[in-house]
Amino acid sequence: MGGVTSDVLPVGDRLDRIRALLSGSSGPHGNGEMHAWANLGDAARMPREVFALIEGLGVLERWYPKVPVDVPDSSAELADRLLEVDVAGAVHRLIRIASTTLAYGSRGRYDRVKAAEVFGSLVRLLGHGSHWWSNTYSDSSWNPVTRYVFDAVVVGVGSGIVVTILVFDED
Repeated sequence: MGGVTSDVLPVGDRLDRIRALLSGSSGPHGNGEMHAWANLGDAARMPREVFALIEGLGVLERWYPKVPVDVPDSSAELADRLLEVDVAGAVHRLIRIASTTLAYGSRGRYDRVKAAEVFGSLVRLLGHGSHWWSNTYSDSSWNPVTRYVFDAVVVGVGSGIVVTILVFDED
């Protein structure tokens, strides 16, 4: 995927490449899981799509186990928990959540070099002018978006595509 950018590929081809790029990322990750989705969409529809994806995983139970959990009740509340970040900040977060587990900081899905390659390609495929959001504010603070002890979501929107990466973990 090297130097290919979104301006030379039709949106359907870009979406296929992004899905192929992320195909190995979903599944068990530490004590939790990592999930990645890519769909057609734009920034206006992003909160509804991301909320539906998270809700579809069944990780928004508000009483787990029999203890109230601070999770978003709607796409609007989810949007309030997301901070817009620049590309560098998004890539930093993506590399961190893919290369280490959230609970213990042990090895994650990819080593740092592989994570940098995957997410560098993702950024190029979303194209110049993409927008990014995350619920994480630093390496140790976040606004929860799931019932899990630790979670991180990074969302990118560019060239008619929405990409969501969600990781959750327990200690």
